[in-house]
Amino acid sequence: MAQPKPQAPECRGQQIEASRVDFCLVRGAAFQHDTYMLRLDGALIFALTDDYVEQVELQHTIPEGPGIEYPLSKQGTKTVKITGGCIPESKDGAEVARLCNFHWGRHHVVRDQRFEFD
Repeated sequence: MAQPKPQAPECRGQQIEASRVDFCLVRGAAFQHDTYMLRLDGALIFALTDDYVEQVELQHTIPEGPGIEYPLSKQGTKTVKITGGCIPESKDGAEVARLCNFHWGRHHVVRDQRFEFD
């Protein structure tokens, strides 16, 4: 039996300062988990299944001295956090959508992105 073909990511993006932020949903097959991905300038920051994307907090401590940092991490502080999540919306006991919001430090990088389910 042939394996189902993976679906292409459904991405929505925006420009934040000099960076391109894309937030994507890869829908799973029937009764399988969906995957949410955050990308910055084409680099994958995270990919999480629907069970673990509701409340996310990632922290990076910027090391002393020269280093390669993502542009959005350069906010003048020693640490920067990515926080937020995709909150399920239900109707008649079934999940019908997810509403996603994420901040990268002081920047609101994913704003009210809503993914609906059939």
